[in-house]
Amino acid sequence: MPTKSKPQKRLMQAVEHNPEFAKKVGIPQKVGKDFLEADKAIGKLKKKK
Repeated sequence: MPTKSKPQKRLMQAVEHNPEFAKKVGIPQKVGKDFLEADKAIGKLKKKK
Protein backbone atom coordinates (compact mmCIF):
# COMPACT_ATOMS: atom_id res chain seq x y z
CA MET A 1 0.00 0.00 0.00
CA PRO A 2 1.58 3.34 -0.97
CA THR A 3 1.63 6.31 1.37
CA LYS A 4 -1.26 8.78 1.18
CA SER A 5 0.48 11.97 2.31
CA LYS A 6 3.91 13.55 2.79
CA PRO A 7 3.75 13.29 6.61
CA GLN A 8 2.87 9.60 6.35
CA LYS A 9 5.78 9.04 3.96
CA ARG A 10 8.18 10.77 6.35
CA LEU A 11 6.87 8.65 9.23
CA MET A 12 7.38 5.43 7.27
CA GLN A 13 10.90 6.50 6.28
CA ALA A 14 11.74 7.16 9.93
CA VAL A 15 10.24 3.82 10.98
CA GLU A 16 12.21 1.93 8.33
CA HIS A 17 15.55 3.49 9.22
CA ASN A 18 15.33 3.74 13.01
CA PRO A 19 14.40 0.65 15.05
CA GLU A 20 14.10 2.62 18.31
CA PHE A 21 11.64 5.06 16.75
CA ALA A 22 9.66 2.20 15.21
CA LYS A 23 9.29 0.60 18.63
CA LYS A 24 8.34 3.96 20.19
CA VAL A 25 5.49 4.60 17.73
CA GLY A 26 4.44 0.94 17.61
CA ILE A 27 4.92 0.37 13.88
CA PRO A 28 7.04 -2.61 12.79
CA GLN A 29 9.96 -1.77 10.51
CA LYS A 30 8.63 -4.23 7.93
CA VAL A 31 5.49 -2.09 7.56
CA GLY A 32 7.59 1.00 6.86
CA LYS A 33 9.62 -0.93 4.31
CA ASP A 34 6.48 -2.25 2.60
CA PHE A 35 5.00 1.25 2.28
CA LEU A 36 8.18 2.67 0.76
CA GLU A 37 8.54 -0.24 -1.68
CA ALA A 38 4.96 0.38 -2.83
CA ASP A 39 5.79 4.07 -3.36
CA LYS A 40 8.74 3.08 -5.54
CA ALA A 41 6.58 0.70 -7.58
CA ILE A 42 3.95 3.41 -8.14
CA GLY A 43 6.67 5.85 -9.20
CA LYS A 44 7.96 3.39 -11.82
CA LEU A 45 4.46 2.92 -13.23
CA LYS A 46 3.94 6.67 -13.54
CA LYS A 47 7.24 7.10 -15.41
CA LYS A 48 6.28 4.46 -17.99
CA LYS A 49 3.10 6.32 -18.99
